[in-house]
Amino acid sequence: MAIVGAIQDGISGDYSTLAIKAVLDFIIVAIMTASMGKGCAFSVIPVFILEGSITLLAKLVAPIMTETAISNLSLVGSVLIFCVGVNLVWGKKVRVANMLPALIVAVIAAYIPI
Repeated sequence: MAIVGAIQDGISGDYSTLAIKAVLDFIIVAIMTASMGKGCAFSVIPVFILEGSITLLAKLVAPIMTETAISNLSLVGSVLIFCVGVNLVWGKKVRVANMLPALIVAVIAAYIPI
């Protein structure tokens, strides 16, 4: 959600995925802070840097992104988020991080002439 939401925010200005992720992160960090100490609250710093840099990078490439590329990116991102849900429900069966290059392949596939 961090990667897909940041890209959507940078390209189209839609920050809804990032807002949902922020609420989920807040709940998780609140639980972790209660059990492990206040140092967990500092995890917001690297998350902010990662998501902010992806958003800024997406703003740079927004002028060359076509509607098809954005659609492909959204589709693959939704599938990756679904796979995270599968892992939460049925245990770790899908290695989602290994599928992250599919985001790049999906965008490149939009520029291949048919």
